[in-house]
Amino acid sequence: MNPRQRRAVLLLALAGAGLIGVFALVANYVSEIESEVGDKVVVLELTRPVKANQAVPDNAVRLRTIPSRWKPDAAFTTREQLTGYVAASDLQPRAILQEGMMAAPPEINEGEREVAILVDASTGVAGKIQPGSDVDVIASYASEQGDPENGVKAKRSRTIVIVPGARVIAVGTPRLKGANGANEAQQDPSEVVPVTFALTKKEVIKVAHAQTFAADLRLALLRPGDDPGRTLEETIYRGADPKKGKDGVR
Repeated sequence: MNPRQRRAVLLLALAGAGLIGVFALVANYVSEIESEVGDKVVVLELTRPVKANQAVPDNAVRLRTIPSRWKPDAAFTTREQLTGYVAASDLQPRAILQEGMMAAPPEINEGEREVAILVDASTGVAGKIQPGSDVDVIASYASEQGDPENGVKAKRSRTIVIVPGARVIAVGTPRLKGANGANEAQQDPSEVVPVTFALTKKEVIKVAHAQTFAADLRLALLRPGDDPGRTLEETIYRGADPKKGKDGVR
């Protein structure tokens, strides 16, 4: 084979390699186009910012159709999947909502504190109060004799709603009231249940005062959906039968 023939064979080989390369590029481009115009899926996209620990409202998301190859594995595809969750961090518009972006809501909100109190099992709980329940915390105070010489007025027996619509976050196991020792348990065999609430600082002080000075502390379960504001203001009973009026039932 002379030099001219060798050059011709080399040029043919280079041309063949170039054709193969062009074919590979065209095939890859066609594959990308097919994936672009191929199967589509629907995902949820944010339309406005959402702060951390806030639920994502319906008007803050829209349905967006994208190629299936671009869909994150954990992406939400329906609004129902957002129910019961809040933003785990500050979310920005145009973000595709995914599992890692959402979290279960915190048990207590900003400014609240967890407070546990012991409530009589038979009169205060009766097995119906569960985490998530809303209850009125009611304290009953015995009458007190006054001391006119020292300017101390007598107080009649009274029952007061100290915290209306308190949110329960945990209910413990019933135990004997005098559980610190066998003798105490024999003297007071009644059962109490530790109930944990999410309360504001002011409500915490009210409950602590009632635990120390009230003769009885019990809970009144609210029906789901009831407005806690429907509760009586504070004093609902003052020594006499409740009547419609200044200190009675409204």
